[in-house]
Amino acid sequence: MSGKMKAFRYLSSFTSEQSVGWYKSNFGPDIEVCLINGRYQINAGSVNYSFGPLHDAFRRYFHIDPPESGTHNPVLILGFGGGSVANILRKELNLPNPITGVEIDEMIIKAGFEHFDTDKLRDLNLIIDDAYDYVFNCKLSYKLIVVDIYIDDQVPEKFETEEFIAQVSRCLQSGGKLVFNKLIDDLDGESDVKKLEDIFSVFLSEVKTYRIPINKKSPNIMITGIKQ
Repeated sequence: MSGKMKAFRYLSSFTSEQSVGWYKSNFGPDIEVCLINGRYQINAGSVNYSFGPLHDAFRRYFHIDPPESGTHNPVLILGFGGGSVANILRKELNLPNPITGVEIDEMIIKAGFEHFDTDKLRDLNLIIDDAYDYVFNCKLSYKLIVVDIYIDDQVPEKFETEEFIAQVSRCLQSGGKLVFNKLIDDLDGESDVKKLEDIFSVFLSEVKTYRIPINKKSPNIMITGIKQ
């Protein structure tokens, strides 16, 4: 694409969404890379999956509650997507922590590689798998586990169960932290958050909830807990 065309697309993105890439998903809505207000992001269905408002929500959360730095503090990202969380940890916070990403949809990983150079992040191990299966078979332990698993705007029910949270907690090191991203937009969402908080309290201590209002009508709720 010529420089003039790139400039035109960039300027046009401030008045209308510019589609720059499309990927057929086998697990949910098709994935689209868009340029919106001069910024590239990955969307699917009715929500942002990576490098847009979701990226902003995690960025704000990690500045409020920063992870422990160090090569001895590995990170597991369940629902890796296009790589927003990994990019924040590695490029924005400059953390050296080894990162393992688990993602079931190869197409969103491809989008991250082709448009955001996610494959160039150092010390990153990507695994194509269902996050539910991965934690039940996990033999490793992590200092930080981030759960960000969505199909369109919904967390599949199995990821909000006591069985899943128990297995994720088992994969934490002593003193390790679990962070669960939950998008809410109505009273049912608030009720779901309370249920998750109660489940967290069964397996983890120091359970806290952070409300990140990037979108005030549909804020991201980050539920956290520590393994003793």
